[in-house]
Parts: sequence; structure tokens; C-alpha cells
Amino acid sequence: MRYYKNIFKSIKVQLICCMCFLITVPLLVVCIMEYYSGKSAIEQRVIEQLTSIADLKKNELTSWLEERITDTSVIARNKILAAAATSLLQQRRRFEGVEQLMSSEKGRINYIRILDNLHVLKQIYKHYNIISIIDGANGEIIISTYPDIIGKTIRSFGDYVEILQEKEIAVKDIHTSELTGQNYMTYFCPVCLTDTFTLESTNIIVGVILLDINIKNSIEPLIRNWPGMGNTGETLLVRRDGDNIIYLNNLRHMQGSAMKVTAPIDSTLDIPSVLSSRGEEGFKESMDYRNVPVLSAYRHIPKLNWGLVAKQDVQEAFAPIEKLKTRVIVLIIICISVTVATGISITNRITQPILQLSEGAKAIASGNLDHRISIVSQNEVGLLAREFNQMAVKLKESYSNLEQKVEDRTAQLLRAERLAAVGELAADVAHEINNPLGGLQNFADMLKNEPENILQTKKYSSLMLEGLKRVEIIVKRLLTFSRPYTLRISENNVNRIINSSIEFIEHRIEPGHVSIRKELNESLSPIFVDADHISQVFINVMVNAIESMSNGGVLTIRTDFCKHHECCVTVYIIDTGSGMDEEIAGKIFEPFFSTKSKEGEKGLGMGLAITKRIIEDHHGEIHVKSKIGDGTTFMICLPCCKG
Repeated sequence: MRYYKNIFKSIKVQLICCMCFLITVPLLVVCIMEYYSGKSAIEQRVIEQLTSIADLKKNELTSWLEERITDTSVIARNKILAAAATSLLQQRRRFEGVEQLMSSEKGRINYIRILDNLHVLKQIYKHYNIISIIDGANGEIIISTYPDIIGKTIRSFGDYVEILQEKEIAVKDIHTSELTGQNYMTYFCPVCLTDTFTLESTNIIVGVILLDINIKNSIEPLIRNWPGMGNTGETLLVRRDGDNIIYLNNLRHMQGSAMKVTAPIDSTLDIPSVLSSRGEEGFKESMDYRNVPVLSAYRHIPKLNWGLVAKQDVQEAFAPIEKLKTRVIVLIIICISVTVATGISITNRITQPILQLSEGAKAIASGNLDHRISIVSQNEVGLLAREFNQMAVKLKESYSNLEQKVEDRTAQLLRAERLAAVGELAADVAHEINNPLGGLQNFADMLKNEPENILQTKKYSSLMLEGLKRVEIIVKRLLTFSRPYTLRISENNVNRIINSSIEFIEHRIEPGHVSIRKELNESLSPIFVDADHISQVFINVMVNAIESMSNGGVLTIRTDFCKHHECCVTVYIIDTGSGMDEEIAGKIFEPFFSTKSKEGEKGLGMGLAITKRIIEDHHGEIHVKSKIGDGTTFMICLPCCKG
């Protein structure tokens, strides 16, 4: 993340980004506006196309159905055909079968004449694939333009007769023929009893003329093809069949499906087919029978209660939009690439001289005052380079004089620091020694004034010895703090050193009403230290802790793995004493600093200073945490690795 932040601090990158922004943003706005405008136009065109196709196919189908009704009506009014058919039906009933009928001369002549008439009708009305006449009494096919079904019986003939008793003509919706296995739509009209001479007819139905239309050769070609249908466009013809819809034509993506494939009306697939089959019309985007997103315009054909759907896959319908999107993206990429390339070229001419100036500044800053900028251009950057080189010459001249001055001044300063350090240490030592020396002077004056006072002499002599001893102790402690010493590092058990150190302070515990609590981790690694010096450290800290608990308390010594350093253990020395504030806690490791007010050895303030020095010489750390009234905790970190 920091790397990327640094990149964007570059003038070169900033210039390139600004150029890209100024060029690509307007381009993006224009492209996006054009894209959505084109998308809207294409969507509208697709909707209008599918809607127009659905309306066109609906009108074509409606007209086609009306034409077939008209054709059937014309055939139904053909008295000559009715009279000939009446005669043939009457003749057929005198024989056991059609074959015997054909064996009689009169019957054969009449049969051939009617069959020729039917073939003429088939030529005139080309939509009818089969024209047949059935016996109204038993459903036998007496004569037909399709010879293979002559003599066969239609089991549902009673339905035809029953319907024709109420209508002059009727239509049987698309069905699978029980005789041929093909899908047909059948228009039919009655053969009423007609006199062969007078051509007068009655209402008595003696037969039925069947006009069969093969759906595959008629309706399907009518609705199948339309301009711009592409690879996925198709028209569906459906009707309601109980709780299902049934597909009446062969589906483009599922051959042989006519009258065989159904879908539940409560399915989430092909919703337009369901809506159109129940009389609704409109336009919808949904999933089709393949579970593929499609756009569908659906219409209702009330004559036969059909649903008509003109649909196309969304992917294909919106393919021009995707092409438009691709062109827009390519255009944007090209523009950005050209912009970046141009920006790099321009910014290099700007930033390269600046970088040379920067390198020159670094060289001079590192002490190479002989470095010069080799920019010869006549623009502002060239002028800056010439001024820079002149500055380097002047700096070199000034530096030669400055070095000597710096050396001299570094030497009023080193001497001053040494004198200040010596003075500070001398002041501390003088302060510590001043009290006992003042007492010695007073005692000497008294002895001088009253030499014959033996008791006073004995008393003051003892006090003078104590004062001298204190001066001696101060000097010894100062020498201990300042004198170099040698550490004897070896592998030691920290818990063992703690236990041996506690033995040296046991004589202080009972009188002070202090109890010791040990929480020693036995699984710690050994430490590499000078055991004697580390024992002195523990004793110094524990003695200070005991002296801080003037009214008694608990001294806790805990050992554990270090939480802040690897290869290290930590010793915690915790007291329940009076504690101290932050200011005092920050000074307790300074030489001669003490918070003790008693006379004698306790007030020298060298113990913790020596402790800190020993710990640091072991490459360890010592820290203190304290709060007034809440005790003090010393944390001593010691290494458990060599080195």
C-alpha cells in the first residue's frame, strides 16, 4: 500500500493520470451515452419486430382459419356431391365390404365418379391433404383420397355426427389421427340424405365429409418463418389442456414435439404461452421451455382458443448491443493506450531533467561537491541546471573553509561536554560527602575547644569515625559504579539464583512483617549470566522492595517466559508498598538519587544505578511500573541464549 502511495506522489504519474482523466472522462461519457442510446433503440426495435411478427402471424392464422371455414361451407353446399355420396352410402350398406361394392359395375362407376370428384376438390382446395367420407351409421371410411384408410373405422365418429346435428360445419382442433398417426386439423360437414334426381335434401345425416389438414405441411410453414428470426427465433402455437398447456407445433429446438410436449400452467417456464392460452396478450422477458432467457410477444387466437408466441433468445436479440459494447470498450482501450503512450513521452521530457537535478542534489548532499548537471537545454530546466552547477561551485568553496571551523568547534564542545560531565558528577559526590564532612568539622572544633572533656571526646570521636566511614562508603560505591569489571558468563537456572538470593535477605523479612510469595516457572530455559552479579541485582531490588513496605506486606517473586522478546525470560519482583509517582520512577536508576531520609548507608542512592548497569552489561533490560498507594513492580529481562 505504501508503494502505491509513493507512486502517486510522482509528477510523471500525476501528469499521465491528469491527461488520461481529461481525455477519457469525456470519451467515457460520450460512449456511455451512445451505448445506452443505441441499446434503447435496439431494444425498441426488437420489441417492435417481435410484436409485429406476433400480430402478423395472428392475422395470418385467423385469416387462414376463416378461409378453411369458407371452403368447408362451399363443400357442404355441394348438392351433387351430397346426392352422389348418399347413393354410394346406400349401395355400400347392401354389401359386406367396400371390395364387394367395387365388384358391382354400378357401384364401381359411382365410386370412381365420387373419388374423381374428391380429387378435384383436393386440387382446388390445396390445403386439404385427405378428403374422406365416412358412414354416419358405423364410422367406416367408405371413400378417401388416401387409399390406405378405406374400410377402416373411426371410433369417435359419433362425436362428428353429434356436433353436426347442431352445426352445418365444424372443426376438430389439432389432434393425432388414430388411423395415420399424423397430426391433423379436421374440418367436417354432414352428408344429408339427398335425392339423386331432384337434389332435394333432408336433415337426416347419413354420412360425414372429413377434410383433414396435415399441420406439418400447412400451419407450421405458415407460422414457422419470419424476417429476422435468426438462429433462435421461433413461433409457438399452444392450447390449454386441463392443468397443462400442450404445444401444437414442432418446436425449433425440440423436434418431433408437436402434440407430445406439455408444460404445467403453474410452471415458471414459458409464462407467455400460459398467458396467451388463457386469453391474454402482451410482451414479456422470461425463461422459455429450455430454461433460456427469451423475449416474447404473445397473442390469443379466439377462434380455437389458441395461444401464439413469437420469441427470440435474449442473447441473440441483443447481440448488436454486445457488439456495440465491445466496440465501445475497444475504443476506450485504444484511446487510453494512446493517451498513456503520449503522456509517457511528454512527461519523460519534463521529468527526466528534474530527476537529473534530484540525483545531482543527492550527490552534493552526500558530499560529492564535484558533481555537475549535464543539461544543455535552453528552457527553464536548463537555466535551473546552470544555476545549480554554480551553486555547487560556491558550496565547494565554502565547504573547504567550513570544515576547519567545524573541526575546531567540535573539539569548545567535546571539552565542554567532558567538563560538564565531570562537574555534574563532582557536584553529586560533593553533595553526598558534604554532610559528613560538615559534621566532622563541627566535632573537631568542639574537641579543640574542650580537650579536657573526656566524655565529649569519646562521644564525638565515635561520631567522627561514623562520618569517615560514610565518606569511605560513598567513595567505594562511586568506584564500584565507575570501575570496569569482568563478567563470568555461564549457564544458570534463574529460579536457583532467586532462591539463593532470598537467603541473604531473610534476616530483614521477619522484623519488617513481610511475607514472600514465590511463583517460579519450572519449565524455563536456562539463562546465560554471571550468577554473582545477577544475585546482587535481585538482592538490591528485593531490599528496596522490603524497605518500601514499612508497615509490612507481601513480596512476590515470579518467573515466566518473556512476552516481548524471544530467547529471554522475565523476573517480576512485586511489592505491596507505598509506590511512587512517574517523576520519581523515571529517576530511580540515576546515581545518588534516593527517596530514603535515614542517615547512613541507606541514603546513598547507588544500588539501583549499579543494578541497571549490571543488567545492561548482560544485554538485558530492567523496567519499573508503579503507582502511589498501589505498590511497585520491577521487570527484569535476562537472555537465555549465548552472545
